[in-house]
Amino acid sequence: MNFLQRLAARIFFGSHSVFESANRSPRRAEVPGSGPRDTSLDLTPGVRSELVRRSRYLVKNSGFLQEIVGSMAMYSIGDGIMPQPASKDAAWNKQALDYFNRWARHAEITGRFNLVTCQYLACMALEVDGEIFILKTEEDGVPKIQLIETHRIGSTEEDTTERTVIDGIRVNALGKPLSYRLLLDNGNYRDLAARDVLHLFTPMSISQMRGYPTIQHSINHMLDVAELLALEKHAVKDNADISRVLKTSRADVDDRDFQLNAPVQPQGSDPGFLQTILGGKLVKIQPDEAIESFQSNRPSPTFQGFLDFLHRDSALGLLPYEFASDSSKIGGAGVRLTVAKADRRFSRRQSVLIDRMLRPIWHFVIGHAITAGKLPPAEDWTEVDFVTPRRVTVDAGREAQQNREDVKAGLKTLTDHFAELGCDIHHELETRAREMALVKEIAAKYGVSPQDLYQSFTQTTP
Repeated sequence: MNFLQRLAARIFFGSHSVFESANRSPRRAEVPGSGPRDTSLDLTPGVRSELVRRSRYLVKNSGFLQEIVGSMAMYSIGDGIMPQPASKDAAWNKQALDYFNRWARHAEITGRFNLVTCQYLACMALEVDGEIFILKTEEDGVPKIQLIETHRIGSTEEDTTERTVIDGIRVNALGKPLSYRLLLDNGNYRDLAARDVLHLFTPMSISQMRGYPTIQHSINHMLDVAELLALEKHAVKDNADISRVLKTSRADVDDRDFQLNAPVQPQGSDPGFLQTILGGKLVKIQPDEAIESFQSNRPSPTFQGFLDFLHRDSALGLLPYEFASDSSKIGGAGVRLTVAKADRRFSRRQSVLIDRMLRPIWHFVIGHAITAGKLPPAEDWTEVDFVTPRRVTVDAGREAQQNREDVKAGLKTLTDHFAELGCDIHHELETRAREMALVKEIAAKYGVSPQDLYQSFTQTTP
């Protein structure tokens, strides 16, 4: 090897580097993959399809992954992430919200799902498939959305020669999506304009064009767990079928000694005759033989610890293992830390759903209503906030008391207070006002004091 070859080896293969992790060693396996490049080149259609296939299989057959996927959707969505118009016109806000809520009852084009169910389906698709596509369309002049699963968007054979099409997405020179190729059941396809499609996924790199399952790092672990459990259960069944073991020094074993109806031996006592006198079961054995009960040590405690390790490593990057499976081994401080980390995961997922799905849907539905004359125009109609479900906590009483003190002291607004509870401030205050008016009306009708009828009426409100 000449100097240039040695130099190239040092540059390209990282030999003799001051970074030990870049040096090759015969004691370590080679890391698969090529050199650093765009994620779209590593996440080929074949690789992505195989990840989705394995992920869907595991979620259907693994209770552990089913719990993680369900928990992420349950705590992120709750009763639904609801919009809260934020324009300067309060009357228009109420009118727009009423219109949107009526539309949300039949948001999906097939009529099978409302908007809250669509949120659940989208959230679960991020875990299992890594992405989901939402088409903005119309039906009889009414805006609708259509959910499209990941296997429905892909390239055809003619796209393999086009460098502007990346796994079913046509892009321009800057990498901006122009259209998405929808694969139909009859083998044909239809191109969907990018302005009509919401591509919901969590980007992990700036060059990533398609999403992949967030549980992909745990696929091999969970497949190993399924195989190990199947083999161990089979071994346990085999061991359970063996109750006793005959130990003998002779090569030949007379099986007739263990048969209750065996012919009487010419020598010794008859086990069948003794059984009729003493009861129970008697077995005749030779002096050099012994019968011992068989005791199985499977599954062993070390096997259970091994499975726990695989489950813990699989849960990393998704939800804390203690939150998803078993919190019996951690104390109070550990429980609070675990719940806080899980709450951050839920908040992150809510942000993705709001920014990449719900806010564009609000703009699509309300903009369509204004154009069609169903809603009056408003200068800042695009301004909207979203109310997320109540945050998960282990100190509900203590935090509720602290929130009341913060609101009373003016350190927290009523809007923030109700938002943390997953409530809309307009709805809550109007309900409160109607209750107060009802208390006064009934108190005047029967000539009693409102304070006697409703004690909390006398309390000073912020």
